[in-house]
Amino acid sequence: MKLPYLQLSQHLTKQLAPIYFISGDDLLQMQEALDLLRQTAVKAGYSERVRIPVDSNADWGNHLYANAHSMSLFSSKRILELDLRNVKINQSNSEPLKSYAEKPLADTLLLISANKLDKKIEQTAWYKMLEKNGVVIPIWPINAEQFPQWIMQRAQKIQLKISKSAAQKLADHVEGNLLAAAQELEKLRLITDTVDETTLENILTDNASFDIYNLVDSLLTGNQKRSLRILSHLRGEDTEPTLILWAITRELRTLAEIMQQTQRGTTLSALFSQFRIWEKRQPSVRAYLQRNSLLSVREQLMHAAQIDRMIKGAEDGSVWNELERFILQAALLHKSKLAQKNRRCEAAFQAEAIQLLNNA
Repeated sequence: MKLPYLQLSQHLTKQLAPIYFISGDDLLQMQEALDLLRQTAVKAGYSERVRIPVDSNADWGNHLYANAHSMSLFSSKRILELDLRNVKINQSNSEPLKSYAEKPLADTLLLISANKLDKKIEQTAWYKMLEKNGVVIPIWPINAEQFPQWIMQRAQKIQLKISKSAAQKLADHVEGNLLAAAQELEKLRLITDTVDETTLENILTDNASFDIYNLVDSLLTGNQKRSLRILSHLRGEDTEPTLILWAITRELRTLAEIMQQTQRGTTLSALFSQFRIWEKRQPSVRAYLQRNSLLSVREQLMHAAQIDRMIKGAEDGSVWNELERFILQAALLHKSKLAQKNRRCEAAFQAEAIQLLNNA
């Protein structure tokens, strides 16, 4: 059977299938699905866990067969784990999966993890056999409609009560970042055990600690000193540059899309609703849109792409120094726009003065 990820917890209260095949690109959800399956299996008496070695060739199929048919030395119930995320599954190496799925072993739980699959894979014989005799769980990115439900389920796991409206506000606050949402819930659990919309807003407002989202908002307003101070704080806390860059580029892409749609005649109020931009953030977004062009946003995205290459080691340079340069360039752009505005105001004032003198 095929099972949506959000229904996994409910499914495991009723049964434990012999095979679970989990595929997707979201590491947090993948890891949590595997953790939940392991915990459920341990409670059901599966006390031995065996990780099957995997490499890029077809040897993993032999390892699967050997481990599946070997006698257990410690327990009558075993968990076999097969991580195929670094393996391209094709017709030649998929036969071991098909063979095992045709006759799953009793007292054995096989957990398979793989990268996101394309539609062609779902038509293969091995996939259909896994779906027939096991459970396949495709992990998709949580969309805006599902995100509040995910937050509520996450809160329930850590024994935190959160209202639907508060879950929606938190979803808006972290803007689709699952890891950030999970971290915020953990912080909230340390403060209280019940969260409603008012409580959440007060806590988020009163929280003076610098974070990635403060940096994004500071960049929107063109506040150079504050942006550099926040970046320094994030560096001191060993924050991953990847997360910082992700938040910045996500915001830039959203702003570029807003600019494109406003050029087509869509109103800002409609776009704020579409992209779930909170009322308190709207003034800074408006200010950014007024002083930037679509071309300048694309230039900033190109600079962000260069930093991404540095993070991945594809280009030389200091990532943190380049992030500082990114902030400085954004601030210089802000100042040049202000200077242009001041010059326009001064020119208009001089023209008006000349007109008044001529009329006199």
